[in-house]
Amino acid sequence: MPAPTPRPVIPPLATIALAATIALTACSPALNWRKVQPEGAQLELMFPCKPEREERAQPGPAGQPVTLRTLSCKAQGGQYSLTWTDLGDTGATSTAMRRMHEGLARRLAPGASAPLGVRGIDSDPEAFQQVFEHRPGQPAQQVRQAVFSRGGRLYQLLLQGERADAAAWDVFVGSVQLPPT
Repeated sequence: MPAPTPRPVIPPLATIALAATIALTACSPALNWRKVQPEGAQLELMFPCKPEREERAQPGPAGQPVTLRTLSCKAQGGQYSLTWTDLGDTGATSTAMRRMHEGLARRLAPGASAPLGVRGIDSDPEAFQQVFEHRPGQPAQQVRQAVFSRGGRLYQLLLQGERADAAAWDVFVGSVQLPPT
């Protein structure tokens, strides 16, 4: 009768480490997409996590105060946010979008840009999406930004993280729906 083949013995410490790894992987937050209709934003979009709302006032065009409203949440190493405000003047939105792009470009290196496929937004050369990367010597960071307007209302979508998930960004931006005019 042939001798039985010895079975490998898993030491208890390795078993514990394997179980801990499985448990930690199972608990890592997944993208849990949900439809959100922010009050006063006049749009609908999907967030990959439950967003929290924040408001703050800041000077707007010609020094007039405006209220910025933001929804944001964190999931899988990225922070997703929608910020909007009503500038009250359609002529002010193009300059505001340009300033948003320039503001990020002062801090991060601008990368590829692309048009937005959001139906119903105002036609404006400043309405587009762009990737920004950290500069040499800075901590790893990537930001994806999309800015657009409708009427006098200005919108900004951001995904920030050490590495922004391109597929999640496409879902985030692609989910934006504006009501018919």
